[in-house]
Amino acid sequence: MANQGWRGYQNFGVSALGLASSNEPDLGVPSTGQSSRPGTGPNAINATQLAPDSRAANMAAGIPYQMVPAYPPFVRLANSPDVVYFPRFRSLVFGGNGVAAATTTQQVQFSVPTIILARTGSAYDASGAGLPVGRSSLQLFRVQFSRVGSQTDLIDAGAGNVAPNITVLAENVLGTAALPGFIPGNGTFVDTGGFINVTCQILLNNTEAHVTLWCLEEYGPVRG
Repeated sequence: MANQGWRGYQNFGVSALGLASSNEPDLGVPSTGQSSRPGTGPNAINATQLAPDSRAANMAAGIPYQMVPAYPPFVRLANSPDVVYFPRFRSLVFGGNGVAAATTTQQVQFSVPTIILARTGSAYDASGAGLPVGRSSLQLFRVQFSRVGSQTDLIDAGAGNVAPNITVLAENVLGTAALPGFIPGNGTFVDTGGFINVTCQILLNNTEAHVTLWCLEEYGPVRG
């Protein structure tokens, strides 16, 4: 196993679970880094390129479906000695002692292709007063993540009678270091030069919130 590389490991892992065989198409984020669904922003993928479809229509057209791991993320990595991966935890801090409750947005830029595997967060009363009785750390703020640039799309979006552009209570989508909030499927891919916007709505004065993206950065030879 040790000398088979990532592809050997991937094929072994999938086949051993009885989910797919090694001669089936690769699974994972397309090499182009395109979003998996039409975006909601002005620069999103055009609906004529990737429109919402019907599972029944796809199956009638002969498109095969197979069972694959979706949680925790089952990411697509390059099978080449020229490409290496480096784990990095990228963190943002919002609010703080003396800062009134407010909504702010910070932007994270990616200088290399990056897979975001999970998101974690925490918060505390920076004034030293302690958390309000009955509230946990992740109940002190709300968040929304969105991908911007050529891959514009909302990662956190409203549904039903809730507008798409919404901040959601942090405990709904963020995890902790002990139990990360994994992004199902292949994680979220951001190509070189891409951005992630993180909007944080602090709910109580003096709250300091920390949000961390768990990333796998891809390094390889310069091409193009």
